[in-house]
Amino acid sequence: MAQRTMTTPIAVEKTQVVRKRMMRENVLAYLFLAPTILAIVLVLFYPIINMVITSFYSRPTLTRPSVFIGIENYLEVINDPIFGQALKNTVLWTFGVTLGQVLLGFYFALILHRRFPGRWLARMLVVVPWVLPGIVVAITWRFMYSQDFGMINLVLRSIGLESLAQSWLGNAQTAMPAVIVVGIWKGFGFYALMFLAGLQTIPTELYEAARIDGAGERHQMRFITIPLLKPVAITSTVLGLIWTSNYFDAIFVLTGGGPARATETLPMFIYNTAFSYYRTEEAMAGSNILMVIVLLLLAFYLLVVNRGAMQKKTEDAV
Repeated sequence: MAQRTMTTPIAVEKTQVVRKRMMRENVLAYLFLAPTILAIVLVLFYPIINMVITSFYSRPTLTRPSVFIGIENYLEVINDPIFGQALKNTVLWTFGVTLGQVLLGFYFALILHRRFPGRWLARMLVVVPWVLPGIVVAITWRFMYSQDFGMINLVLRSIGLESLAQSWLGNAQTAMPAVIVVGIWKGFGFYALMFLAGLQTIPTELYEAARIDGAGERHQMRFITIPLLKPVAITSTVLGLIWTSNYFDAIFVLTGGGPARATETLPMFIYNTAFSYYRTEEAMAGSNILMVIVLLLLAFYLLVVNRGAMQKKTEDAV
């Protein structure tokens, strides 16, 4: 009893000392992080909060100050027929580009996973479009799509298909497919890298056992490659949807949203509303709508990632 009574105060004292030391370390850590946190708040969160607040006020004039008008700016944006067209174009652009990038990236990943001379060079070239600045890519493709001296029309004329040569970016029917092709070319390298990394984690013993059992390449692809690459595909696709939905560079340089608003997506609609029509408050309302859409995609991404992590823990526990 005496020994237990003597050791209890010592243990309590040691615990208090450890807690004080941890508190001092935490305070010191937060002091070091304070400049970074302050910079993030000022650069990121303050503009967002200010944009949300301003979107509920009217545009000030020389004779009337800005007043609170509630959701009128949002109603103006939603009732604008151009907004509906921009939303449709955004859906078409986002899913068209992302689907093309996923399929093309998966195809190139399968090729680059094989052994052949110069594979290192091929892997490097696949990444080049992805690492190039978006402005550079857009300007390059704009020259390629030129009606008079663009490479695409020159090739069509040289092989006797002059009837197909046209103004690809000046025709409302071909403008959106043309910019989607540029978006696919710009980003498929990212998916190729992701799928290639996933392929390299698949044990070769699985393919060897499948070949021994008589499974061909089609069955190996269906029952081994695709199921094991599913987590990589889901994560990459959701991230691609988020990035592509608010991508601005290519459309701005290639078409500016034209012709006849055939390629005007939500980012272009917001830009034109703010800087062409000088309706900044409505542009902020449109930006908030786009931000909500992106946040919903982000929430879906986090849900998928967390569900995959929980499923993996369950499988490991079993």
